[in-house]
Amino acid sequence: MAGNIFWKEGSLVTLSSSQGSLATATAAAAGVNMSCVSGGNCAEAFTGQFALTCQWATVTGIAAGTDVADLYLVPSIDGTNFPAIGTGVISPNHYVGSFICELAPTASTNMLFVSPEVDLLPRLYKAYIINQSGQTMSSSWSLTVVVDQGQYT
Repeated sequence: MAGNIFWKEGSLVTLSSSQGSLATATAAAAGVNMSCVSGGNCAEAFTGQFALTCQWATVTGIAAGTDVADLYLVPSIDGTNFPAIGTGVISPNHYVGSFICELAPTASTNMLFVSPEVDLLPRLYKAYIINQSGQTMSSSWSLTVVVDQGQYT
């Protein structure tokens, strides 16, 4: 008997919260790995969308349309080991999207940025952001992901 496949929302997973300040052109790894494998914190996910919440004490040069941070997902092919990552250079093979400033920020005020939808494979990932804003991100930035699944009925 034929059925239907529907999108099903997954849960919101906090990958990083209350992180320290992040200098411009510097990479930072999320504190929690994203596990899309069976039984993981993002199990059975087909796609995901990421949210970055951050602020700056100084917003000089951060205007509407500015790329404030780039998102990278680095997979662990064997489920344990990750490739070595530099402080500001990550292979473009792992780039998945940018967080773009839609409005000019106000100093010391949290802003929320949302990534494009990202395709996911059943892998263990470490998420990284590289601060591209030209200013140091204040401490307490956070990165979350919500995943989408398929449901057959």
